[in-house]
Amino acid sequence: MKYTFEITVAGCNTNCRHCYVSGGPGPYMPLATYRACLEKLAPALEQLEGSVSITPGHEPFNHPEAPALMRMTHVLAPKYYPGEDSDWPTTGIALKSREDRAEVFALLREFGAKHLMLTLHGTEACHNEIVRNPHGFEGISTMADMLYREGMDATFNLMLNRSMIEDWDAVCCFLEEKRCAHAYLTIPAYLPVERLRAFQSCRATYDDCMCLRGRLGYFGIDEARFFQKVERFNEAAIRERALREGWDYAACEQKKPDWAFFHITQNLEFYYGNAGMHTKRLGNIAAMTSEDIYRAVLQQRANYDYSAYYDLPTLPPIQTILALNPLRENYVYPDAEGCLYRWLDQMGIENILI
Repeated sequence: MKYTFEITVAGCNTNCRHCYVSGGPGPYMPLATYRACLEKLAPALEQLEGSVSITPGHEPFNHPEAPALMRMTHVLAPKYYPGEDSDWPTTGIALKSREDRAEVFALLREFGAKHLMLTLHGTEACHNEIVRNPHGFEGISTMADMLYREGMDATFNLMLNRSMIEDWDAVCCFLEEKRCAHAYLTIPAYLPVERLRAFQSCRATYDDCMCLRGRLGYFGIDEARFFQKVERFNEAAIRERALREGWDYAACEQKKPDWAFFHITQNLEFYYGNAGMHTKRLGNIAAMTSEDIYRAVLQQRANYDYSAYYDLPTLPPIQTILALNPLRENYVYPDAEGCLYRWLDQMGIENILI
């Protein structure tokens, strides 16, 4: 089993329309509270078999005591702290304005960080509209320049949308200007939450994606792999496979990674499920022992897909879903499940999120 624990230590500078973890401005976790959390959590994680990681979120560089928080994590939970293989995602806004950013960069280098990942949604107007912050693009741009001066690489996560495709040449010029070390072209997920419903108008269609053929051979983007996804996970292709092969929810779920997600909020509420996607409250870390935490985690199964959002026995047969969701826009998703969740959402099928 693989386990991921996100501890929300601070809010985020942006409020992205595609963000299923409900990122946005929010309170920070006091350093003493964070220490108490790690002191209980680390012994519990030691007992788990499999791969275990801790992710400080949403934007740890927003924490007023970010250097102390980084050192504390490295001391109390070194096995689970992001290392040199981590993307170290950031909006750029928080770190560029910190007076102690030289100390933060020194710690990042000490802990093995070689690059930071910046998520870009397109040109300035498009980016700022999607992240819902008028300074979002400026933060990305300034941060990329700062990373170069610090001798670190800027990796860009390009969050695909219709406007980005229309402005693709301008996006590439920006990446070149910012000395992009590597870029990923990401098709946004669809999950049954309000933010993703609102983002749907920005989602690229199959025809939109075809405009990018022959134009992705830059910045390390794997064009062949991207179009394999486009061809396999557009609505028309998914419908055709579903009609031909059917759709066994339980069998599909068994093929998913054996991976469980947990979330700890700023006030130490402990949830089963990813941030913003909770299905069960497990308690409050302040009132739990390390053994309580271990046993609570051990009782949960993987929640990577399907039963992380729905009660499978109550879902309608695929023939009913297809009949009530005729092909219209032919949107593209990163996987078949995203398309299925959209169809279920449009039918008003209730999910199990709390």
